[in-house]
Amino acid sequence: MTAAKSKPSKPAKDKKEKGVSWQSQKSAMTRDRILEAAIDCFIKLGYTNVTTAKVADFAGVSRGAMLHHFPSKTELIQAAVEFLHGKLLKDFTQKIALIPEDTAGKARRRAGLDAYWEHLTGDLFIAFHELCVAGRTDDDLHAILESSAIRFEEHVRESNKIMFKEWIDRGDLYLLAMDVTKFLMEGMAVGQWGQDRDQRVNRLLDYLADRLEEIFTDTGSTAISQHSSKN
Repeated sequence: MTAAKSKPSKPAKDKKEKGVSWQSQKSAMTRDRILEAAIDCFIKLGYTNVTTAKVADFAGVSRGAMLHHFPSKTELIQAAVEFLHGKLLKDFTQKIALIPEDTAGKARRRAGLDAYWEHLTGDLFIAFHELCVAGRTDDDLHAILESSAIRFEEHVRESNKIMFKEWIDRGDLYLLAMDVTKFLMEGMAVGQWGQDRDQRVNRLLDYLADRLEEIFTDTGSTAISQHSSKN
């Protein structure tokens, strides 16, 4: 009579599962390290000088590991843009979270502009701007940025509604305020200032804050509402 085959012991199964879990974690960490390196390359080398080989060197991984995660430069860039947008959103949210909880009303909205300015003058936005400039003449990159930017803008709008709840019921005025803030301040961040930069920046932020208060308090009887409702 043949002996019944013994079943694998539970500890052996648990050990195997833990091994698979560790391998997955290790793979994810390697992927993130590559994407972090790609962002560093955008900042330090400029987009046009970035290659998968250089990113692998920055990340400290083998060429094989790079190809395993990102078989082509296009796939690497697409993943890096998504990764960068996630980091940008997290960075902005963290800076807004540093505003004291007892700061409210106009003072909170003004503090939000200062937090946004700090966000726009950091390395992450520098990397994003570098990609935008390169995307002007690179059709593949332009398409990647355009697709990702739509999702990123939606995330920012929804996040701002949570962080600045007083804007929720302002409808199109909220969208107008967002656009005025975004395009003025992003232009300021990449502009060439020359002399008295800090003084001029603060003056413009004060001016913007006043205009945002006008948008926020508009009752529908001024040109502000007329502009906000135009298609």
